[in-house]
Amino acid sequence: MAGNINAYLENRVRTASPAKLVEMLYEKAIELLDLSVENIKKGDLQKAHENIIRTQDIVIELNLSLNMEKGGEIAKNLRSLYNYFYKRLVEANISKDVTPLVEVRNFFKELLDVWREAMKNAGDVSTRIPERKGLDLSG
Repeated sequence: MAGNINAYLENRVRTASPAKLVEMLYEKAIELLDLSVENIKKGDLQKAHENIIRTQDIVIELNLSLNMEKGGEIAKNLRSLYNYFYKRLVEANISKDVTPLVEVRNFFKELLDVWREAMKNAGDVSTRIPERKGLDLSG
C-alpha cells in the first residue's frame, strides 16, 4: 500500500506545474509541523527532529526556487521570511519547544491561503515560474 501511495505522490509531483508545487510544499510543511508538535507533546523527540529537518528541507527548496531578478520586492520579502522560518525551525529543534513550530505553521497557513487565492485570480501561473526539479514529498 505504501508503495502505491509513494508512486502516486511521485507522479503527482512530476506532473504538477511549478505553481502547484509551491502549493504542495506549503501543504507538506504544515503537515510536518503539525506532526512535529504532536511528536514533541508525546515525547518522541527523534521523530520530531526528523519532521523538523524535513520541514527545513522544504524551506530550503522554497528559498532556492525564488527568482530574485524577476521576483522583485515579493521575492526579497519571501527570502527574508523563509530565512526567518529556517532560523525558528533550528531553534525549535534544539529546544524541542513547540512555540516556534506553531508560529512557523501559522505563517505557512497564511502563505498557503494567499498562494491559493493568487493562483485562482491569475489562473495557472506555471508559464511564468521556471521549472525546478527538487524535493521528494513522499514519505
